[in-house]
Parts: sequence; structure tokens; C-alpha cells
Amino acid sequence: MSKFTSFLIEKEENNNDKVYSEIMDFFADNPKPNDSEVHALAEKLGLEPDDFETHIYFILGSVLGTGKAKEKKITEKDVDSKELAMGIKVEMEHTKNKAIAKRIALDHLAELKDYYTRLKKMEGEH
Repeated sequence: MSKFTSFLIEKEENNNDKVYSEIMDFFADNPKPNDSEVHALAEKLGLEPDDFETHIYFILGSVLGTGKAKEKKITEKDVDSKELAMGIKVEMEHTKNKAIAKRIALDHLAELKDYYTRLKKMEGEH
């Protein structure tokens, strides 16, 4: 077991979310960090930089490689382009990255083909 994995398991077992918060805060404050910044965070957390990077990439791949759209093999070609455009606009409220917003929108559209039309109607009722 790697030092990083052991570290996360130990923190998780102790119910300590501080490390996760530090990592999320770091990337929220530094959406385009360079290697030296990532290595500095790893050092601050007492981890080997290369091991830390490997796990960051794994986590990122895990997040982007899952979801209803991936599960159902739905792509932008399979959904209504107007719904997808509405979805990207809505999801941009949660991210500054258009590719991530599109990914979230595709997940919603994989479950309901008119998700954003329904959302708009529902929000209009309030």
C-alpha cells in the first residue's frame, strides 16, 4: 500500500476531512497549478510529490470517467442540442470549465432527455 493510500485511509478512519478540504480548496484557489505548486502541497501534507500526482490523476479520471452518460454510452450526438446548450449554461453556475459543465449536463440528459426544459418549467413555478 502506498504512503498516500495509507494516509487517506488513516484520515478517513479518523473521520478527518481536513486533508480533503485542503486539496479541494487548493484546486479551487489554483485551477491551473504548476508542478511546483502541486509538489509544495504534497510536501505540506507529508506526501511524495510523484505519488501524490498519480493519485490526483486517478481521482480526476475516476470523476470524469463515471456517471450516467458514460454508463449508458450517451454522447452529445445522442441528445437534443438545445437541451445540451441549456444544460451547459445551467451547469456553468457550478464550474468555470465548459467541458465539466457539458459532462454534468450529459449525465442529467442521460436520465431525462428533457431535464433542462423540466428544470426551467419547475423554476418558473416558484
